[in-house]
Amino acid sequence: MQSSIKVNGSLVSGILSGLNNSSDALKERLIQLINVYSDQLAYMLLAYHPREKVSSIQVIADSIHLNIPEVITLKIQYALEEFSVCSAIDTLQLEKMTLTMLIDQKTKELEIKGEYWPERDPD
Repeated sequence: MQSSIKVNGSLVSGILSGLNNSSDALKERLIQLINVYSDQLAYMLLAYHPREKVSSIQVIADSIHLNIPEVITLKIQYALEEFSVCSAIDTLQLEKMTLTMLIDQKTKELEIKGEYWPERDPD
């Protein structure tokens, strides 16, 4: 299983124009993009964690890598919250995931993909 979302707009255009500029400016734009689309990313991450609530998505700044001009990888940290009414137990756990961003120069879209997690066949 691998979940993804597609985004476009002025932030994506800013990232496209920043590909040839300084890496610090590009990193700032990527962090801003993740912050703006944090709700959509939280829904994407629910595919990986269907029983928890995803919140507090943050980019690990030193994890941003521009592999080739159209592929960016970065790591995010996020909180998983779970509340069990029967047990009256709240849990909060921090998780990390590597995201891959694929840039389509023609459509000016950015596809954000989560990690690939193999699905287990039922017993």
